[in-house]
Amino acid sequence: MEEFSYIVDKINESTFIEEPFRHVNITNFFSEEHFKKIITDKQILRGEFESVEELIFDLIDIGYEPITFPGCIESVKDYIDYINDPSTAFNRKLLSGYGKEIIEGYGLTMRLKKIESSFLLKLIAFFNSNEFKSCILNKFSVSGDVTVETAIQKNLDGYEISPHCDTKIKALTYMINIYTDDRASKEHVHTKLLEFKDERRYLYDFWRYNSDIDTCWVPWDWCSEVKETNINNSIIIFRPSFDTLHAVKLKYDHLVYQRNQIYGNLWYRQKKHKYSGDYKKIDLKSRFIVKNNTYKERLRTIINRIFT
Repeated sequence: MEEFSYIVDKINESTFIEEPFRHVNITNFFSEEHFKKIITDKQILRGEFESVEELIFDLIDIGYEPITFPGCIESVKDYIDYINDPSTAFNRKLLSGYGKEIIEGYGLTMRLKKIESSFLLKLIAFFNSNEFKSCILNKFSVSGDVTVETAIQKNLDGYEISPHCDTKIKALTYMINIYTDDRASKEHVHTKLLEFKDERRYLYDFWRYNSDIDTCWVPWDWCSEVKETNINNSIIIFRPSFDTLHAVKLKYDHLVYQRNQIYGNLWYRQKKHKYSGDYKKIDLKSRFIVKNNTYKERLRTIINRIFT
């Protein structure tokens, strides 16, 4: 699509950033004309709301639907109950998939399923096209049989993705910030790029050299923040690997504005991995912390933990 050919050029000409892991981060990603069309579109830019109920049903009326998404639940009723009273309404049993054993809250992800404007239809068709897929595959030297999935979505308050590297069945991940309010860039509603603290760095090698084992979500206090992707009209692209730690935890007033993104992944069609499982199984530090005073007692405790 010639209208969006400049996007391919920007990606091809971009420079890799190596810290905290290899990624591309392009600011002023869309042209000024295109970005204005996106953030002023009536399905992206909404007014302020009096309640979470009003917000959600407005989004449903204009073509959004709640979706199954990590760090979220799909039930509108249960989400409203939780937002209105998070101290008593949190129910871990409502979660499914990655991270359900570790996150401390949940959000609602609303995906735009019924796009009305011809421009947004063309834009999303471009991101789901072979032209865009080939561009980012070549940029990151990814091979294999993959599918592409790109959509516009709003992540509402409470959305939490604990630190993780992304499942190995993803070939590439990309996120574009399309905020309609300048305040968004100054608040903590963005994806954070992380690295393991020294005492957890063994996990890099564990995941790197056990390629058949998938990664898992880990506690926030295992990691340190390196960078926050807070710039509006910017894209980050990375190839999920043993070190691509990132996370997000939203606590913001979604009645004023929403966290809007064009979000996408390239998925391997047939690649499967064993799941690392509960993060507690790979928490070697806690397993081998011993409080006994004498050397013999410490040694005996460690031996018992290894062989039992």
